[in-house]
Amino acid sequence: MWYTLILSVVSVVFGLVLGSFYNVLIYRIPRHISLVNPKRSFCPACGHQLKWSDNIPILSYLLLRGRCRYCNARISFVYPIVEGTTAVLFLIAALVTKDILSMVSLWMLFSGGIIITVIDLQTMMIPDFAVVITAMGGFLWAFANQHVILSLISAVIGFGIFLIIYLVSKNGMGFGDVEYFGALGLYLLPYDLIWAVLFASISAIIFTIPMLLRKKANRKTRVPFGPFLILGVSIAIFLGGRI
Repeated sequence: MWYTLILSVVSVVFGLVLGSFYNVLIYRIPRHISLVNPKRSFCPACGHQLKWSDNIPILSYLLLRGRCRYCNARISFVYPIVEGTTAVLFLIAALVTKDILSMVSLWMLFSGGIIITVIDLQTMMIPDFAVVITAMGGFLWAFANQHVILSLISAVIGFGIFLIIYLVSKNGMGFGDVEYFGALGLYLLPYDLIWAVLFASISAIIFTIPMLLRKKANRKTRVPFGPFLILGVSIAIFLGGRI
C-alpha cells in the first residue's frame, strides 16, 4: 500500500514538472526558439522573464487567474491542460503497469503523444524529437514485455502501410504521420495494428463531422492525425491486454 501511494505521488509530481517543461517545448520548437536562450520562461505577450513562482505547474495559473503578472495578458489554457494531463497519464501508467520498465515506457508514449497532439493541432506538424521519444519508449516496452521481434514487425508494417497512403494520397497525409505510426507500432503486436488504425480513423472522423456540418471543411481538408494515432494506439494497448 505504501509503495503504491509513494509511487503515485512521485508520478503525479514528476508528471506536473515534465508537463511544465513540455509546454516550453510546445511553444519554442515550432517557432525555432532556442531551448537554452533565454534560459528562463517568458511571457509570450510582453517578453518579460518569469520568476520561479510564476512557473509552479497549475498552481501559478490559478493564483494569477490565467493572466500575466506583468502585462495582464491572458495566459493560454493549454498550459495547465498539458501539465494536468501529463500528471494524470503518468499516474495511470504507474497504477496499471506491473514493473518499472513498462511504466517508464508508457510515460514516454504519453509524453510524445502530448507534445505531438498540441503541436500537430496548432501547426499541422509532428516534431521529430517527439517521434524519437516514442520510438525509444516503444523499444523499452517491447523489451519489458518480451516481444521485440513482433514489435519490430509491427513497426515495419505500420510504417509501410502509412508510407503507401502518404505516396498515394497526394498531400492527404504528412510524412510525420508515417514516421509517428512506425514508432507507435513498437508498442503493438501485428494484429493490434488493425484496432489502432480503426480507432484512430473513427476518432478522426468524429472530430471532422462538426466542421463538415458547418462547411468549414471538405474532402481535401487536412486533419492533424497525430492526436488520433496516439489515441488509437493507447486504446489498442489496453484492449489487447498488454497491461
